[in-house]
Amino acid sequence: MQPKRQENYLLYTRTDGEMKVHFLDVGQGLSILVQSDGQTMIYGGGDKSTSSFVVSYLQKQNVTTIDYLISSHYDSDHMAGLIGCLNAFDVKNVISSDYEHDSKLYQSFIQTVADKGLTMQHPAVGTEFSFGSGSFQILAPATIDPNDSNKNSVAIKLTNGDNSFIFTGDAENTSEKAMCESGIDLSCDVLVPGHHGSATATSWNFLQATVPEYAVISCGKDNQYGHPDKDVMDKLESMDIQVYRTDKQGTIVAVSDGTTITWNQEPCNDYSPGDKEDKGTQAQTSKSKDSSSTGYFFHFQRRNGMDHSYRIQVS
Repeated sequence: MQPKRQENYLLYTRTDGEMKVHFLDVGQGLSILVQSDGQTMIYGGGDKSTSSFVVSYLQKQNVTTIDYLISSHYDSDHMAGLIGCLNAFDVKNVISSDYEHDSKLYQSFIQTVADKGLTMQHPAVGTEFSFGSGSFQILAPATIDPNDSNKNSVAIKLTNGDNSFIFTGDAENTSEKAMCESGIDLSCDVLVPGHHGSATATSWNFLQATVPEYAVISCGKDNQYGHPDKDVMDKLESMDIQVYRTDKQGTIVAVSDGTTITWNQEPCNDYSPGDKEDKGTQAQTSKSKDSSSTGYFFHFQRRNGMDHSYRIQVS
C-alpha cells in the first residue's frame, strides 16, 4: 500500500534571488525539485509507482523545461520517475553516474535519453555549474565501483548566496570519506542524509564536515528497511540538527533568499527510527558543557556562527 500523497501543492511567486527546494513525498525513494531565477533542476525521480505524482507536481509548479535532470545512480527508487520527466518535459541536460546497471529500467532510461537527442554527462568531482541565482558543484563520486550502485551516487552542493544544500543520493560512508578528503568546503545549511537515513551513511566525520542546521530525510512510512536508522537519528539529535521527514510531514519546501531559509512547515524533530525495535549500536550520546565525564567531547561552529558542543559517552 502506497503512502498517502500530499495534495495541497504549494505555488510560489518567483522573485530574483530566490531558490525553492521541494523535497517531494515519494515514499521510499528520493526526488528533489529546485527552482531558481527561471531555471529548474530535478534530482532523482522516485520509483515507478510515484512517477505520475512527480510529473503532476512539477506541472502544478508551472514547470515546462528541466535545465538539469540528475540521476544520482540507477536504483529504481531514485531513477524510475526521471523517465516520466524525460517524456513530459523539455530536458536540456542529463547528469548521471558513469557506470552501467543490469536492470531493464536502466536500459529504458538510457534509451529515453538517447531518443530525446541528449547525452548523459558524467562531470568530475569539483565541476561547478551556474544555476538560477546560484550554482551547484559535483561532490561525488570520486571513483566508480562496478559492484555497488550506492557508492556511485552523484552528490552535489547547491548554493544560493550564503545558503547551501547538500544532496548525496544513496552515497555511503566510503563516498562520504572521499568527499571529506576532496578539499571542497562541505559546510551547509541543509543536508539530505544519504540512503534515506540508513546506518551505512551519515558518518560522524561527514556530519563534522557539513555541520548542517537542518536535515531532510526522504523515506517511506513504515518502510521495510527500517529507515531512518536509530544510529543516524541519535547523531542528528546529539548535534541539535533540526529534522524534517517526508514519512511524517509529506512534501517539504524550503525557500532561500540567499541569506535566510524559510520553510512551508516547522521541523518535526522526530528522532525516532523507522524500526521501533531498533536499539542502535552507537555509543550513547549526550550534549554537555561538562567535560569531567568519561567520553569524547566535540565542539563545532555552524555556518550561522552558533557554537555547539556534544559528547559521545563511553562506558
